[in-house]
Amino acid sequence: MVKINNILACVDSSQYSTSVMKYSAYIAKRLSAKLEALHIVDIVQLEGSFMYDLSGALGLEPLSDFVSKIKNMLQEKGNNILTSFKEITDFYGVELTTKMKTGIVSTLIIDESQKADMVFIGKKGVNASYERGILGSNIEPVVRKIEKPLFVADEHFYTPRTLIVAYDGSSVAESALHYAEFYKEHFQTDIKIVNVGTDKEKADKLFAELPNELDKQFIESDDTIRSIIEFTSDQDNPLLFIGAYGKNRLLEMILGSTTESILRKKTNFSMLIVR
Repeated sequence: MVKINNILACVDSSQYSTSVMKYSAYIAKRLSAKLEALHIVDIVQLEGSFMYDLSGALGLEPLSDFVSKIKNMLQEKGNNILTSFKEITDFYGVELTTKMKTGIVSTLIIDESQKADMVFIGKKGVNASYERGILGSNIEPVVRKIEKPLFVADEHFYTPRTLIVAYDGSSVAESALHYAEFYKEHFQTDIKIVNVGTDKEKADKLFAELPNELDKQFIESDDTIRSIIEFTSDQDNPLLFIGAYGKNRLLEMILGSTTESILRKKTNFSMLIVR
């Protein structure tokens, strides 16, 4: 049974993060869920090699007052981000609690997610301009390790009208469908089931196990990733529901999952990733 009472929204200073703020506030309002904002001061920025090189070039001792001032600056920036989030939640009429921590970004997100029913994160972070063709350095370990449903926000906020469920009959695909049905119940949207493959007979058997009222689409193709992206992009304000690691977990950790491959592509839609 799907329940979403507590939402965790992970925010930084990127445009994607502004989208996270709007999506999480919008959904928290409709679900009457508690919303917590998490901003993390990345310890790599404070203790990385660049900081040591810079402090050395300026004639300062590493981890001296110079690093302390940088930390204070980053914390002040974080406070400004959380204040901006508060302005958005005030507009939606949602109560917001905030938290700021210092540490490894992905580790802290996973740790803090234990108390949430759903986690929101931007598809790319503040260093998006340096992440060309690869999954962001923070989001990749989060996608691989987090156990809670993960809403990955695209750069621009929109109100989802069509829910796309990538369905292959696996347990995680079933979970994705359950979350889509939950979302439909609260937001009055349409659901479309899509299966990609080369065996229509197999797809028909899968579809026969699903409720008749669902819109079920089979796409004959051996390029699952491209087909899902194209189908989703063609819909009216789509939100893609997809399972992570639906096949052999070890194999996908080595070769990469369909979900991660879609995340690496440039798309114009948001996603909900479930286990």
